Amino acid sequence: MQSNVPAPARQVEDEVEDVVRRFGIGVEGGVGMDPELIMFGAHGTFGPIFNRGVRFRPGIEFGLGEVTTTFGINLDVLYVLPGVARGTRWAPYVGAGPNFALSHRSFETDEPDDNGNRFDFGDTDFNGGFNFIAGARHRNGMFLEMKATAYGVSNVRLLVGYNF
Repeated sequence: MQSNVPAPARQVEDEVEDVVRRFGIGVEGGVGMDPELIMFGAHGTFGPIFNRGVRFRPGIEFGLGEVTTTFGINLDVLYVLPGVARGTRWAPYVGAGPNFALSHRSFETDEPDDNGNRFDFGDTDFNGGFNFIAGARHRNGMFLEMKATAYGVSNVRLLVGYNF
């Protein structure tokens, strides 16, 4: 069947589709241990870069707990392990990257302090750390991963997420 679309236009369309496939967004949620937190966040995915299995995944995450609240910025690089075929349901990956986090630890009260403020920023810390990641990605976009942060706000997180 003959197409009415000229060949240069089809070529541009194919190039645009290739570029769009290189970028994505995703969401994640799970639990953090020590301190115990409910975690949620969002990230972007850029790649492949340098190699077919390497992707850059910057993101933000929030952790809410009884005593601790965290906000983190992650600059992770993921590497899909070799030997994974396109038809594979689950593709295992590893990753690492710097983490920059604010953490606030306190016991909150409903009573204002002497100045009428309900918030206490006396226990807020900024820390830099390094993430280590192991996970598996399903071909439909879902992923399961364990992320551990060394140094900084040390925490181990079990996460489930979805890449759009």
